[in-house]
Amino acid sequence: MSTFTITAIDEDSWPHIVRIQAEVYADIEPESVETLRSKWHNSPQCCFLCNTEQGVCAYLLAHAWHSNSPPKLYEPAPVAPLGDVLFIHDLAVSNRAAGMGVGKQMVKLLLENAEAQGFRSALLVAVQNSVPFWQKFGFAQVSGPRASASYGADAQVMSLEFT
Repeated sequence: MSTFTITAIDEDSWPHIVRIQAEVYADIEPESVETLRSKWHNSPQCCFLCNTEQGVCAYLLAHAWHSNSPPKLYEPAPVAPLGDVLFIHDLAVSNRAAGMGVGKQMVKLLLENAEAQGFRSALLVAVQNSVPFWQKFGFAQVSGPRASASYGADAQVMSLEFT
């Protein structure tokens, strides 16, 4: 069994993040590094990397948001954190870390931190058939706000209320 560590994203993380993004997303066009970095600048305490003996294998980007409607893909996050909704922008796990529980542990850490930081809820857009993964954490599909077409045809908006 392989071990892994979860750390904060820093300036040296971006080549790894871009590589993993290109590997994981086949159905949607990758975002620019500038757009991805804007999520980190908005809420660095909500952005993580996962490392194994083989190097960086996953990343998670989330940021403060002000609405129950998700932001559009390819648009930078606001410069300053706005609102008490945590928007989980992206969780990407390299194929070489599949089955290790990396994604589960990263989400668990994020949700624990988010609740402690005073977020009232979490919001995300599930893509590439990831709805069952998010349901395991208590996320439910919402009937109201729709995801921008930029997320792809099967995208589902999901939310979780913190108690």
